[in-house]
Amino acid sequence: MQSSDLPNQPKTALIIEGGGMRGVFAAGVLDAFIDKRHKPFSGYYGVSAGALNLISFLSGQRGRNLDIYTGTCLEPNFISLARHIRGGNLFDLDWFFERISKQFTIDSRRFYQTLEGSPMTVVTTCTRTGYPVYHEIAPDTDKDDLFKILKASSALPMIYRSPIHIDERTLMDGSLSDPLPVIKAIEDGFNDLVIIRTRESNYRKTISSGNRLLAWQFRKQPALSSLIRQQYAIYNETLDQLDDFREQGISITEICPETPLNSTRSTRNRNRLVADYHRGYAIGYNLSGQDNSLTE
Repeated sequence: MQSSDLPNQPKTALIIEGGGMRGVFAAGVLDAFIDKRHKPFSGYYGVSAGALNLISFLSGQRGRNLDIYTGTCLEPNFISLARHIRGGNLFDLDWFFERISKQFTIDSRRFYQTLEGSPMTVVTTCTRTGYPVYHEIAPDTDKDDLFKILKASSALPMIYRSPIHIDERTLMDGSLSDPLPVIKAIEDGFNDLVIIRTRESNYRKTISSGNRLLAWQFRKQPALSSLIRQQYAIYNETLDQLDDFREQGISITEICPETPLNSTRSTRNRNRLVADYHRGYAIGYNLSGQDNSLTE
């Protein structure tokens, strides 16, 4: 964790990045917050798996995320390399969202009640322009629309090939254009940011041959192709700006593992997932019991 001194009158936002199955770490942090009744936030920002984790937190459903990660996500229908090789989706998000909407229903009353004073923003990416799209989830947001936005925010082109259309725009995973919506939160008036990450604080992405190949595959969509090719730079630039924001008086607390997690984006090992959940829980429990002080 890294943090700076709190302003006199903090307006606190919680920001959660994605990371696929690594999101189980954030699930542990959030469950610890629920147990400690630690909820000093006036706004919420979620990207991809981070947005999914927020749903359970805002509805006060402790353990729901862990059940999804170690249950639904491990079913053979969800992740299939064989299906992907045949031209299908590596992650079947259609099946996934239908399954969790029936098996792990959210406490809608409590969820929307929380949103009355603390809005939630979900990030997606417009494939035509390459710009981030920020969806404010309000108390009057229809549940079907909510899950469609969540699906779009999770739809990385390398794992899900089907286009998702919302309001005449084709959308994909928000992490392509704004993996850590820090600037958006600051623009919205928040001066105290708590960021839950699934990578170590000093982690920086590097360009990969896989991204180059994927960018070439999407060459007929130049904005999307450019985002895929520059994803590492977009992510790193946001992290490099954090110290600048601190110098400007923005309080920033990073909650992240000190060493790499056992889980990867597509981990299917339950023991590794449970271990990373408990790592997140321990950090969240310690943090919620003290002000701006955190060790793993």
